[in-house]
Amino acid sequence: MSRLETNILQYLWLLSFPLLAFSLWSEWQEFFALWKESIVYHHGYLVLAGACFVLFSRRDRFSALTISGSPLALLLLAVCSAVLLFSQAADIRFIRLMLVPVMMVLWGWSIWGAGFLQIAGGPILLLIFGVPVWDDLSPLLQHITVFFNDILLRLFNIDAIIREFFIELDVGVFHVENGCSGVRYLMVALFLAAFYGQIFYRKLSSKVLLVLFAGLLSMLSNWIRVFGIILAGHFTNMETSLVEDHELFGWGIFMIFTLMPLFFLSGRFEAFPARNTEGTLRRRPATPNKSISSWGWPAVASSLLIWPSLLPMVLEAKTERIAESWQPELVTPSPGWKGPIPHVTIWTPKYIAPDFNLSGVYVSEDLKQVQLQITGYKRQVQDKELIFFKNKLFDPEAWILLSSQKRPLPSYKGLIPPTVNETVIQNKEDASKVIVWSWYELGGYLTDSRLEAKIAGAIKKLSGDNRGALWALAGPCGTESKLTCEHQRDVFQRFMQSSLQ
Repeated sequence: MSRLETNILQYLWLLSFPLLAFSLWSEWQEFFALWKESIVYHHGYLVLAGACFVLFSRRDRFSALTISGSPLALLLLAVCSAVLLFSQAADIRFIRLMLVPVMMVLWGWSIWGAGFLQIAGGPILLLIFGVPVWDDLSPLLQHITVFFNDILLRLFNIDAIIREFFIELDVGVFHVENGCSGVRYLMVALFLAAFYGQIFYRKLSSKVLLVLFAGLLSMLSNWIRVFGIILAGHFTNMETSLVEDHELFGWGIFMIFTLMPLFFLSGRFEAFPARNTEGTLRRRPATPNKSISSWGWPAVASSLLIWPSLLPMVLEAKTERIAESWQPELVTPSPGWKGPIPHVTIWTPKYIAPDFNLSGVYVSEDLKQVQLQITGYKRQVQDKELIFFKNKLFDPEAWILLSSQKRPLPSYKGLIPPTVNETVIQNKEDASKVIVWSWYELGGYLTDSRLEAKIAGAIKKLSGDNRGALWALAGPCGTESKLTCEHQRDVFQRFMQSSLQ
């Protein structure tokens, strides 16, 4: 290998910044949007800055790295790359963002071997503290907060009635909401402890111990914070502004009961900080794999990193062509039915910004009614997806759910799956009941399962077909107190046999 090639390979790590930015650009955009919009994850900018600071402080050690590829890391990177591609197609955000630090570590490990793990593994994995998984701990932390505040109230002889997340006192009721779970304090404390450990500690055990203490202290400070608010409300007869506005109070308690104790504890886990003993990484001779050259490791690893972002670009023209050519229409009625009658609805789904929302009522010769609904997206993108938590079969403010089950059907062909979702709802205003049979279509694939629809949609998207639609039949069940919709089920079957095959 020439001297020029050796020098290039020595400073190859400098190319990681533009490569990691470009190949994971959509995920970085998701990170920045999350950190900006969610109050729970505002600290994400601090996490990113902290990770970059630690990496920058170790810049001299990067130049000592030599190409020493790891087949195991390359295999794991290939698996994560496939998972990232699928999660991008299915738009599963927390998996996509969780894979960002993992793939960055695997990419470097597969090129420079264990030396990269030693230098950059810890700082990069700090990004996990900015991934949207921590707020899932809120319900558990709420229960723990209520439990310990119940103990504190008993110790102070304050009578209280506990009902799940509600603490009832004589002076009023306190609700331990998601924001009172302490998850923000927990995330910040864990990150600060991990950040400190990356800078000053050598031993993994010391880093883990400091993180555990930080977690316990952050929960303790949250219990004290909530109890302080309750005490203020109790002794002021709920007239203190602290009951409604306690953001600054909470961070003050966090500093006193978490940051200050953590500052005194941190110096007792290791006698000598890592900064004084690390020095620079000793240069070790490369042990190249005979089957892959020194240039081969970065080439293969980088291609595995970048291809999930390139594939959608390659399929863009096909996806756009399919979306433009798809023109869903209500079916033409068969003999014995009239319709569709437009602007007449028995029920309406609550979907966010659909590309089309087709609805019409068909009437049989014996005056039975069936509403056919087709709502969907020609091209599913972020916040415009068929399977989306904001998309609901009915508006809960206008309807009450009475029953929900799977309904197997006779063998049909065409636009009907073998099983549909049967939902019976009741109007809050006039108490009328409506039965709805619904299913999903993903690029010609039919299913009644939300999970199957999510998976099928991702697979279809990888082939360039990103269409998705909700199909549904709706009909009246009457206003009787007894739930009976059997006659309407027979009407649905008649309509399907004559018009949807």
